[in-house]
Amino acid sequence: MNEKEVVKIVLNELEKRNIIKHNFSTYKNTEQILRDYPMLKKSITDRQEQIKEYKQFGLQEKSKSITSISVNHKREDTEDIINDSIKSLQKHIFKTKVIIEFIDKILDRFKDDPYFDVIKLHYFDNMTYDQIAEIFDKRKNNKGKLTAGSTIGSNNQRLIREIQKYLFPNDYLFQLLGY
Repeated sequence: MNEKEVVKIVLNELEKRNIIKHNFSTYKNTEQILRDYPMLKKSITDRQEQIKEYKQFGLQEKSKSITSISVNHKREDTEDIINDSIKSLQKHIFKTKVIIEFIDKILDRFKDDPYFDVIKLHYFDNMTYDQIAEIFDKRKNNKGKLTAGSTIGSNNQRLIREIQKYLFPNDYLFQLLGY
């Protein structure tokens, strides 16, 4: 799979999951992807557990119908439904892994930026800029000048503007140049 195909799969899947929206700017969509990133990672584990449950316990029984169905026919139908459900979950897991790998690859470009942790702390851990500033100050062991929340916010915006160019290069250029 080449990079163009990966980008297409990622964008289609993000739109289906309502993570990105056409009426949002690339900046807002980038923020939304980063906010949802931890949930996407967790969804893989959740789906893998669901597959294990299907394999171990099958489908949960519903109340018995008034009409009777032969036992053999019902067993085949149930097995088919379980197998189809497992295949569907495996497909979703694959697509989610493609999305995560794509995002990881982009984020990896910025790992050496001194303010990269702002992205992780703000979007993945839901911390405010002031809380992040305190963490930065503790790391630096500052005795004098403290990091302002506005400094953290400015660097967050700078990083988002850079990340959006890699997540949505065509949309970014369209917004920038109008074509």
